Amino acid sequence: MHNHHIVFRSQGGLDFDLNLIKLSYEDHEGNKGPHLNRERDLELKLDLQEKLMEIFYEETYSIEEIAKKLGKSKRYFEKNFKKVPSVAGRYRREEIIKKLMGGRFYP
Repeated sequence: MHNHHIVFRSQGGLDFDLNLIKLSYEDHEGNKGPHLNRERDLELKLDLQEKLMEIFYEETYSIEEIAKKLGKSKRYFEKNFKKVPSVAGRYRREEIIKKLMGGRFYP
């Protein structure tokens, strides 16, 4: 089994459980896998984006709340959210999801 980043690290993807899935070699690297099949790649990204929208349903969150919801350390997100706009230490839902999706939303 291969670990696959739904939002590739080269696309700004981060290491958190929802962004990682296990795929067989064929499902990962084969012709129907996300690296060679744009439709499959987009399907996985849209699914992740929807899950993030369900998890982050409030208007704003602190870095502690983000870390708790995603099961990573506060320090990890402090480092990765340095350039994400915030107001008084609160991050807007849209900015959180956008960051977690590699800096963009998928249609």
